[in-house]
Amino acid sequence: MLDRIARALIGNPLPSSEEVHRRLSKIQALAIFSSDALSSVAYAPEEIMLVLVIGGTTMLQFSFP
Repeated sequence: MLDRIARALIGNPLPSSEEVHRRLSKIQALAIFSSDALSSVAYAPEEIMLVLVIGGTTMLQFSFP
């Protein structure tokens, strides 16, 4: 069942003879896959601040007697 769902979402696997023609060069792969890492790094400070604000406001109740 999971195989059918994966095939519906991703598609059929490539035959070995066609795989060679579908490979990316190093320059193409760098341009395509590096954007994912850059976008992930861009959201990190915002998420860290969110966790600190939530944790700080939660612990604020213990600072007042």
